Amino acid sequence: MATFLGSTLRQWRDGASRLVQNTAALAMTAIVVLRPNRAGSERARRNAERLIAACRAFQTRHGRLPQALTELVPEFLPELPPAKYSGPHFGFTYDVSPGRHVLGWTERIPFGRPFYVLEEDRWGYLD
Repeated sequence: MATFLGSTLRQWRDGASRLVQNTAALAMTAIVVLRPNRAGSERARRNAERLIAACRAFQTRHGRLPQALTELVPEFLPELPPAKYSGPHFGFTYDVSPGRHVLGWTERIPFGRPFYVLEEDRWGYLD
């Protein structure tokens, strides 16, 4: 009976230990993913302003807005600046449709995307 009781207590202790470890790991993951990254946000906003200024300079010189951000390099920018996060899905986006050019990026993962409409000279926030 004593070995059964000792075994049961050991299982409970191990289960409680795993629960505490998993809870701590989940909390740290949430903090890393959801924490505000003010420096990264400010850098992305400054870089967006640089891109907008380069698009305006392009428009002044060529009489139209660029069809892709790559048209700004190297004449108006030495290279395309980074957004808050890097990677193919989180960098700056530049959507072009008839009469509308929209610059955007991901501010918070998985949602939270500021954008700027060049024709309307206004900021917006998606999600």
